[in-house]
Amino acid sequence: MNTVKYHVFFRRVSTAGQDIAMQSSADAPFREKLLPEEIMIIDEYAISANKLSVHERPEMQKVISLIKQERVHTLYAFDRTRLFRDSYEAQEFHDLRRKYNVNLMFTSVGNGHIQATEDIFLEGILNIFSDIEGKNIARRTKEALRRYPPKKIGYEKIKETKHYCKDPQKKKMLEQYFSSLLEISTIEELTELLSGFPKKLKLSLIDIARDPFYAAYDLSKGENRLHHVEPYIDLTTFNRIQEKLGTIFDSYLERIGKLDAQNAYTPQCGYCRRPLHYRIDEIKNIGYYSCSRKHGKVFITFTDLAKVIQLVLEEIIHHFDSKKLLNQSLLRFREIRKKMEDEIDSIETQLNEIMENIILNMDDYSNDWKKEPNYKRMAQLKHEKAFLLEELSDKEHLLLENKMVVEAVEDYLHSKSEVNPSLLFTMFVHKLIVYQNEVDIEVSMFDYLKDLKTDFIYKGEEIA
Repeated sequence: MNTVKYHVFFRRVSTAGQDIAMQSSADAPFREKLLPEEIMIIDEYAISANKLSVHERPEMQKVISLIKQERVHTLYAFDRTRLFRDSYEAQEFHDLRRKYNVNLMFTSVGNGHIQATEDIFLEGILNIFSDIEGKNIARRTKEALRRYPPKKIGYEKIKETKHYCKDPQKKKMLEQYFSSLLEISTIEELTELLSGFPKKLKLSLIDIARDPFYAAYDLSKGENRLHHVEPYIDLTTFNRIQEKLGTIFDSYLERIGKLDAQNAYTPQCGYCRRPLHYRIDEIKNIGYYSCSRKHGKVFITFTDLAKVIQLVLEEIIHHFDSKKLLNQSLLRFREIRKKMEDEIDSIETQLNEIMENIILNMDDYSNDWKKEPNYKRMAQLKHEKAFLLEELSDKEHLLLENKMVVEAVEDYLHSKSEVNPSLLFTMFVHKLIVYQNEVDIEVSMFDYLKDLKTDFIYKGEEIA
């Protein structure tokens, strides 16, 4: 079956504020020579090819996938920098398009840009130059943003003079903040200080304390005074804060990161049945789930909930009949596969008969051959076959999921290792419902659990 090959027009801008119109205008003359059904346009917005690898760029992955499916005739881009900045990725892409015989055209004109060639050595050199150019642009941009950021908490930027003056609304707050930092010597004191600020501002305040911009300096290459910035603190004070609180800042960020990462479950409120909110108490260094709607208050710490889940999962695993699950799954899948394969064989037989009929009566068909009943019937049968194949694939995927459950259970029972609770939770738990003094866990695959108790009393460290 012949597959349509597209002329793919790829455009990329690095930031949301950039305009893709220039690239669209440059490739317009090429598009005008093609039929609409031959054209595929892929735009990549706010993606930096310097910061993200090809695997982190969904639109570029789409281009690569189309090439591997042999559905691309020619790829168009404004220049090499729109495709890749990394010379190694660019070279791999060059080899890929050569393998699948894909043409490459650059739409930029009048800039001395060299068109794509089949010379692997020349392309390698040009890709290296593109890589260097991209890194230079990124470096210059980073340097400019350090000295002239578009926005900075606590500052108002005067556009005409490019000076940064203290924001009257935040001036007092930041001055008090820097003053308070000099009195801190422990992570607990830092946590207490930050607890007085809005949640969204807390992590920004750590960045502010570590940013020499607030001392009117750029320290990336020596001590460069920023005369266009009104300082909140002097350089000596800034350095004192770094020396005294550097490790405390790191510890605080690590603590917050661990608390945020704990949110691995999705419990529901037992009264309103809405998802519980996950919150953190930085001072107590705990994470907890809660609901404070118009009913009895629901509250449970992550640690307590995780222990309940872990203990219940252990009970489930020890009473789980994995052989019964796998045997029934295999038998059922074989029955389904046999039935679907028979249906597919029947469809194949019908398709062959229709094809023979078409060949034998080819002269009888008019120019409107697509309207002939035989062709319509063929299209319908092919659609039915594709649907059956997709259904068969889905059923096979479900069987594989059951095998994963069995493997996880056997691994736990044989090695006595602590299996990832979030994995087991996904496999066995359907719902997690929390009341004031009770946790209900609705278990999946209950038919394969032997003699499992349905009520447990949690006493802090053990289950009864």
